[in-house]
Amino acid sequence: MSPFRLPLLILILILAACQAPAAVSEAPAELRPVTLLLGYRPDVQFAPFYVAQQEGFYADAGLEVTIEHKQAPDVQRLVADGQAEFGVADATDVMIARTADIPVRYVSTLYQGFPVALIGEAADVPSDPAGLAGMRIGTPGRFGSSWHALLALLEAGGLNEGDVEIREYPQFNQVDGLASGDVDLITGFRNNEPLRLEGRGMDVGLLTVDDVAPLPGPGVIVGDDLLASDPDLVRAFVDATAAAQAAVIEDPDMGFAAATDAVPTIAEDPDVARAVLEATVELWAGDGFADGAIDVELWELAYATMERLGFIDGSVPVEEMIADIIRS
Repeated sequence: MSPFRLPLLILILILAACQAPAAVSEAPAELRPVTLLLGYRPDVQFAPFYVAQQEGFYADAGLEVTIEHKQAPDVQRLVADGQAEFGVADATDVMIARTADIPVRYVSTLYQGFPVALIGEAADVPSDPAGLAGMRIGTPGRFGSSWHALLALLEAGGLNEGDVEIREYPQFNQVDGLASGDVDLITGFRNNEPLRLEGRGMDVGLLTVDDVAPLPGPGVIVGDDLLASDPDLVRAFVDATAAAQAAVIEDPDMGFAAATDAVPTIAEDPDVARAVLEATVELWAGDGFADGAIDVELWELAYATMERLGFIDGSVPVEEMIADIIRS
């Protein structure tokens, strides 16, 4: 090698060594896969979960959420068994499940208003539960939140099952029974059946439980084992869901777009789906959306009602049915 080239080579090596190392790109944080169980079919009412998936609320919380749809009893069983991390369930069903030693807890409120009401022609709906005496009432069966709401309303009016005529519609076609005059009132969801009846030209009236026999609305449930072993995961999911729900309350159009993307059949009847979403937003918001926090006083009132009606026996206290993860 030439004597003149050696110093040059050494200089090049020195300069190369002095240069700042190239930035190493950080690998994206690994997301924690979890499963969320919702009601038996995809629907626009689940818009907050679709928004949380599509708009990054869950990803920002470090979660990769898979949504599955199951029947209500299966939701609680699978969450209790740890086969799914999260589910959505009626508060009254959680009270019954917990009393039956099913290890699930309600950790976040989704609905500020109880979604079930008695529905009928406006002129036929009494203003007070006592006015239900002698009426024919259609309901899917003696189970679930519809049945709990009906008995709570009867009790609030000083009545019981024997004071009304109850007709069961196991195919959930009580709307047809009302429209045909077979019954005077039906149990139904405030964000569903009234819209269908109005579409048939009916002037619809409602008798709700909110002011006379308050019951907590549906919320997020988790199993005891997950809550004990990984409360940070539960809090991350609850916070992300509440943020997405608040975003949909603020901008229903965003929720509708996300739901349409997740459930393409919504596009077949967009006007009805949008009306359902608007009615559901009202139930989410109530008198003021509380970011998923649990109204413990409401739970205590509802617990007493459910115990008087014989759905629970009082052996499991309210404190073991809920976990207010938002405020903890």
